[in-house]
Amino acid sequence: MAVNYKLIGKNIGNARRSINLTQEALAETTGYSVNHISHIEIGSNPVSLPALVKICEALGTTADRILYDNLSQRTNYLDADVASCFADVSPQEASVMLAVALSAKQALRILSK
Repeated sequence: MAVNYKLIGKNIGNARRSINLTQEALAETTGYSVNHISHIEIGSNPVSLPALVKICEALGTTADRILYDNLSQRTNYLDADVASCFADVSPQEASVMLAVALSAKQALRILSK
């Protein structure tokens, strides 16, 4: 199986933006140059394992979330997260959460065009 570094970079960029962190701040936290972070995010430089660990620590995320699109058995991971998220909610809360998720999905698809 080939590793898709563009997807990994995209996931890193999305995780970085989700916490309102600039490439400059990520570079400073990890000790890498802004140029290197940029190249990782666009997928032109493969991210090394030590760099991935530092980046994940800086972003407060896990490597499995960054590598998710490259995993062949991804559904079990997502199913567990969804089940955990919905485990202790009322039917009304579940309905609202599903509506929010569907709206987010639609917005993401519009933005990715």
